[in-house]
Amino acid sequence: FQGELVVLVGASGSGKSTLLNILGGLDRPTSGEVLFQGRPLGATEAEITRFRRDHVGFVFQFYNLIPSLTAEENVALVTEIARDPLTPAAALELVG
Repeated sequence: FQGELVVLVGASGSGKSTLLNILGGLDRPTSGEVLFQGRPLGATEAEITRFRRDHVGFVFQFYNLIPSLTAEENVALVTEIARDPLTPAAALELVG
């Protein structure tokens, strides 16, 4: 449901990261399909890029962060491309 908070737990190697990468449009499933708002998730790279830009937010634990920036500065980078971003402080409150 829109706005619902979901927690994903499981043993190491059980597929949590793979599932999140598929749901976020970073990876494609080897079978089946992912639906978003009742429609297949992007047939082209441009559609998937728009999906990620407009509907998905990632906060990576270990990589894809710029080490010379603070957590808030890394999160603030997204505000340059997102259409309706949270403020960096509000985004960090979600994980704090």
